[in-house]
Amino acid sequence: MSDSEPFDFDEGPSRLSVALGRLTLSAGRYPGRQYLGAVHRRVSRERGGRRFRVYRPNGVTIDAWFSPRDAEAKPRLPIVVSHGLMETKERHFKTAWKMNARGHDVLLFDHRVHGRSTGRRLTFGVEEKHDITAVIDSAAGRGLIKPRGGIDDGLKVITMGFSLGGGTVLQHAAIDERVAGVVGLAPFADFRGAIESFRRKLTPWLDRKWIEDGFDVASAEAGFKLDEASAIEALKQIEIPVLLAEGGKDPYLPGRDHVHKLAAAAERDNVTIVRIDDATHNTLVHKHWPKLDRAVARFCREVSA
Repeated sequence: MSDSEPFDFDEGPSRLSVALGRLTLSAGRYPGRQYLGAVHRRVSRERGGRRFRVYRPNGVTIDAWFSPRDAEAKPRLPIVVSHGLMETKERHFKTAWKMNARGHDVLLFDHRVHGRSTGRRLTFGVEEKHDITAVIDSAAGRGLIKPRGGIDDGLKVITMGFSLGGGTVLQHAAIDERVAGVVGLAPFADFRGAIESFRRKLTPWLDRKWIEDGFDVASAEAGFKLDEASAIEALKQIEIPVLLAEGGKDPYLPGRDHVHKLAAAAERDNVTIVRIDDATHNTLVHKHWPKLDRAVARFCREVSA
């Protein structure tokens, strides 16, 4: 059955469509997630890394990690790394170590509902953007990250996120003046658009409105409105430099529907796009691409200057 001939569902949300929405918003709660990455944590501790926790409203605890820059590297701005859906922060430790070698202290954290963090439902950036603010606040309060030239200069950071994390760091940059630059790796443009992209790839026979109606109910139960989770609306407010990366073979969040819509929404000439033709959604960040590596390194160096 083609996408133009969707399955015939009754109008309005059904128990099944609501259940699909609830499942997606709690997808990071899979069993054993808190045990992933033990080897990476051990290696990071040997490099001077340390764990810290951030306590948020409604009993949510964010599990975070500090990975210090290499002692011999020229100091540059700290970087905050935000992972993707159903991942944990440890999936990005190798990226952190690479940035440590370039002079960046790095903060990583598990999104609510993921890894060692707690919580019952994701909000795709609506609450998570405030979690990022709290992680930066906590790290600064502990003296893990500091203004480069003294307290009068003010603390500045670079944020970097993949997929769920990419859309989230863009939303966060619109509310936190400490962000000096943003790197979005295969970010979603808005949650409603992400739902549609995944529907087209995974279940093209399901009716779009039927699915969205279920997500509307599930998001309301989680305390937010579906359309609040929008990186597009956030980007309209962002004046700082933004680097967006797309995978040419990304079937889940294709660049034409997300990265390019984000760039088109920018009201200033502050967005750069790098395209990796052979990258899929996951290999964009979990495989080494020299072109992307050079682009990210140059962006972070220039923002840190």
